[in-house]
Amino acid sequence: MLQNKNFFGVTLKVVLLFFLYNVLGMSSEIAAQITLRGVVVDNNRTTLPGATVCTFPDTTCTVTNEHGAFELQHKRFPRYIEVSYLGYKKKRVEISPVFDEDHFHIVLHPSTESLREINVFEDRLVRDVFQPVSFVGGDFFDERTEGNLAASLSVLPGVNHLNVGLGIGKPVIRGLYANRVIVADQGVKQEGHQWGVDHGLEIDQFRARRIEVLKGPSSLEFGSDGLGGVVRILPDPIAIRNTANIAVTLLGKSNNDHLGGNLFVSGAGENFFASANVSQQAFSDYRVPTDRFVYNTFELPIFNERLKNSAGKESAFSLTAGFRDEKNLFRLTASKYRQHVGIFSGAVGIPQSFALQDDGDARNIEFPSQRVSHQRLVAFFQRQLRGEKMLEINLGLQENHRREFSFPEFHAIQDRADINERLALEMELRTISIDAAFSSKEEFKLGLNIQHQGNETGGFDYFLPPFRTLRAGIYGYRDFNWGELLRLKAGLRLDYGHNKSDEAGRDVWNTSGDVIGKLNSAATDHHFFNYAASVGFIKKFTDNDQLELFGHLGKSFRIPYPVETSSNGVHHGSFRHEIGRPDLDAEHGYQLDIGLRYFSEKALISVSPFFNFFNDYIYLRPSPEFSPLPDAGQLYRYEQHNAIFSGFEVEWEYQVFSFLNWAQSIESVWSYNLDTRLALPFTPPHSLLSKISYQKMWSGPQIKFSADISHRWVAAQIRVDRNELTTPSYHILDTGLRFTFQNWLGGVSISLMAHNILDTKYFNHLSRYRQLGIPEQGRNFVLRLHIPVSVGF
Repeated sequence: MLQNKNFFGVTLKVVLLFFLYNVLGMSSEIAAQITLRGVVVDNNRTTLPGATVCTFPDTTCTVTNEHGAFELQHKRFPRYIEVSYLGYKKKRVEISPVFDEDHFHIVLHPSTESLREINVFEDRLVRDVFQPVSFVGGDFFDERTEGNLAASLSVLPGVNHLNVGLGIGKPVIRGLYANRVIVADQGVKQEGHQWGVDHGLEIDQFRARRIEVLKGPSSLEFGSDGLGGVVRILPDPIAIRNTANIAVTLLGKSNNDHLGGNLFVSGAGENFFASANVSQQAFSDYRVPTDRFVYNTFELPIFNERLKNSAGKESAFSLTAGFRDEKNLFRLTASKYRQHVGIFSGAVGIPQSFALQDDGDARNIEFPSQRVSHQRLVAFFQRQLRGEKMLEINLGLQENHRREFSFPEFHAIQDRADINERLALEMELRTISIDAAFSSKEEFKLGLNIQHQGNETGGFDYFLPPFRTLRAGIYGYRDFNWGELLRLKAGLRLDYGHNKSDEAGRDVWNTSGDVIGKLNSAATDHHFFNYAASVGFIKKFTDNDQLELFGHLGKSFRIPYPVETSSNGVHHGSFRHEIGRPDLDAEHGYQLDIGLRYFSEKALISVSPFFNFFNDYIYLRPSPEFSPLPDAGQLYRYEQHNAIFSGFEVEWEYQVFSFLNWAQSIESVWSYNLDTRLALPFTPPHSLLSKISYQKMWSGPQIKFSADISHRWVAAQIRVDRNELTTPSYHILDTGLRFTFQNWLGGVSISLMAHNILDTKYFNHLSRYRQLGIPEQGRNFVLRLHIPVSVGF
């Protein structure tokens, strides 16, 4: 165990002082926080609980309580509010910059169709933005509950996931992943060794109820690592004043005997508010539609078609407390996420027949395995200044503790008798960050980002030396309105980065116990200076915003991470020996997005082609060499070449009838290494997703029924890098049924989903089990029960 440096104990004092200064020392000169309040009723003046209220263009949403009331906090004036309710016509309310807080009394009228037919039109596209953005909320996760958050998001066009089994996954946006995709949780960039393909997001999927996915270059505001895009997990809306909310969610899955549950509690008085979130999940070895796999040219069995030692469990807790008044908003959030998962026994070390035998317990977690703990403390403060100007400060403290367990004899290391010496690799990453921004409505924004990291390592094996990093940047951008139908945007960012690592390594033994070599990383000390710039436009062709043409041209960058310059060892979760290059330069990207969006009452169409050119693109490339270690297979080396990533996303939806909706999306990524004239490794294949949705409403008992069936076709991936496996095409069929009882408590819902209902044997090109010839999960039934309750006081 690494020495405990009481990281959070020391920094907690800083956060408490920050809280006292901003809450007790509120300035009387600050203008009021924008608060949108109101009530939603029908034409008989009966309140409508559970109505959806969204502001645009930023797509902030909430639902009305049992009294039909709603409340939304906003940092700037939205352009309009849109209110929808089952069986009623959707209503849009324009917002004037001058209004009373309790101004909104919104009346909805029944649809001209029968009340038994309700609108099923799905619209996840965000309007009036300079690049493609998708928004998903709670209803999305009612229909889509995969083994991890990244897998759930992979149905969005342009989004895929890279996974190791079911519980571990990370998002892939337009073929880019790891340190090229930022996950920002409540405004703070998630830092958890995201460079590793076997390192998941360490985020509770139950807690992520509102997510924005930005596709394309995002380095301007977020800095290095934003080349591919950003997954923004938004904080939960603050509870309406003088109300308390409780929601219980229960989850079960058949394939891996998954059991999970979540409790969410929130409440608010006149000024203070709080919420708590507790989750627990456990799952057994999952089933695959095959009885054998291939590792290092050996064909080995999979007993009972269950992937031994793929079981796991995770738990999460978060607590939020805050203060708001007419002048300020302060929110403090503490969270902890823990995960313990096994790694397939046949994928690590020298394959041993005893390690693959069925042990009679599908839920036990043996070696090899990994334990991850991620703690976060986030303090957010917001003040609205005179003239609709806004000041925001976000302070984040994170500690990511990763431990990987294995057998020393699998790794050319003499055996240890003590079970405590099964700790192969330990990494403890501590991150402190501060983000500050000053903005004026939608006209301009100035910002500052500073982040410092320290990483310590331990364990009997070696992969990465201890290191420290520093990132600091300033940025600014401005919007220009050129008439009523054209908006322009331009911005610039300046950055500094520093990487420093220690010299470290370990000896390599042969079977006789003699030292035959050494894994070693030289000390490094590198400084980087970079800049990012972007210009964009939005052209509207009609006053009602139905048709938009948008474009975005950006120059971005990415600073090499220490793993790319200093690694030298086997990363067991990804089953390969990785070697870094100390002389790597920073990546530079030149990225173009252009697209067209069309919206109407019954249809939407979006076309988003993109072109990315990267100078000195860094990637991990399989080599023809083999590692001297018995458990590693071939060597993977970090290389740097010029590269192109190009492609498009096309999506459309059409409301065939008021109760029937048809949606399709196509995504394509094409990569090309200008030096090798081959594709880049791990490029997602082309795919087509089709979905038909049906909904019906029984107006008497207020029961909503919905059903859907979806088909995904994924093309064969034959454009691969040298020494990378190709992957055949496949078809997957999913379906689902849902009932929502509107008059039961706050709207009890129960859903039954079936994934891969034909039990198709297929391979995910981005799965780390692909190289072992292990297919993805077989048929899986998912049962979900959600019970919300809201009480006024």
